[in-house]
Amino acid sequence: MAFNFPPFVDGSAVTVAKRVLESARPVDVVAADLSRVRTRDRSLAELVAPYVRQHHSLTVPIKFAAQASVAPFVTAGIRALAHRQTRPYRSVYSRSMWPHSHFLAARVKIDHLAARWTAEFSDPMLWHVDGGRRPSPSIAGYIDEARVLASVGARAQRFLLERRTVLEWAQFVPFLLADELVFTNEQQRAVMLEDAPTWLQEAVLPRSVIAPHPTLPPQYYGDDAGPSAARASDEFRIGYFGTFYPNRGGGELLEAVSLLPTPARDRLRLDVYASDTRTLMASAGKLGLSGVVRHRSPLPFRRFLAASGSYDALLVNDIATSPFGVPSPFLPSKYSDYAGSSAPTMAITIPGSPLDLMPARWKAHVGDVDGISRMLRSAIEEDR
Repeated sequence: MAFNFPPFVDGSAVTVAKRVLESARPVDVVAADLSRVRTRDRSLAELVAPYVRQHHSLTVPIKFAAQASVAPFVTAGIRALAHRQTRPYRSVYSRSMWPHSHFLAARVKIDHLAARWTAEFSDPMLWHVDGGRRPSPSIAGYIDEARVLASVGARAQRFLLERRTVLEWAQFVPFLLADELVFTNEQQRAVMLEDAPTWLQEAVLPRSVIAPHPTLPPQYYGDDAGPSAARASDEFRIGYFGTFYPNRGGGELLEAVSLLPTPARDRLRLDVYASDTRTLMASAGKLGLSGVVRHRSPLPFRRFLAASGSYDALLVNDIATSPFGVPSPFLPSKYSDYAGSSAPTMAITIPGSPLDLMPARWKAHVGDVDGISRMLRSAIEEDR
């Protein structure tokens, strides 16, 4: 159960596709038609196609946590799987971050259409990256509440009736019913368990596993980097793939670049592959870095993997968060793609965060502009 699945591309769709490749087992897929909100990537779909037996693409309203979207997805999904009444699946897998996936998987489990349920959480369901609580409407009318409540004990029923919002149920129903709960890092699990009472925490822990986003083996990266491989011989090229937020760590990177000695700055090129870099380019221009920072159009997934190897460094960064009681519950999924590339990783991290605990050739810390500048200078000089 994956609300977002190839050919539509976003971080969750890529991770689910890589989970399928990692398992190397045939699957049936129930997903949404995301034509209105996501771009298509044929290369990503072709990557996972050998393992997809049936792909039920459901046409439903696309809204993050709205009754008009979740309920139709569950209803249409159960209808698509009606043929499994006589021969249930051995297992069902679902992944957020869209709550729809877990609601459909819960119904599959309750209706005995699958013997085992694995539920994966990409990020904390209830919290934004800045520590603010995600808004969520009442659960009323979203799914068959009575059917869910009848599948749990009296104490769990009381708890669910006290926590009756969509995102709370998208977290706590899997906590109660899934056979396995997958978190991408220890700090994410800790933050999410804090939202639950002690008795539920104790029930979740034995069924939980930590599984960072999968990294594909080298053969998926290929050896053709395409036009992005063209470079001047003295350039030190850093690739950044994904949205670049000047106000979420990108600004201090640009400031760090501006502090470099002129010879090092003149050699540096930062290629940002993103749909919209207008704010970034304006910020770079104000710092006199228009010749250093370059906009590149986003690449299809397989071309991105191939192009990554042409760079001297691949940049990934934490977004500063402090209100969770841990360094950060977020592990950037892009790290897993970089980890399989022949190019080394350059990371700007929060001390002690999941990203900080991962290997990288060069590291500096969020908020330390001088340290980031020193890291950049060291990398450029090492390349001589």
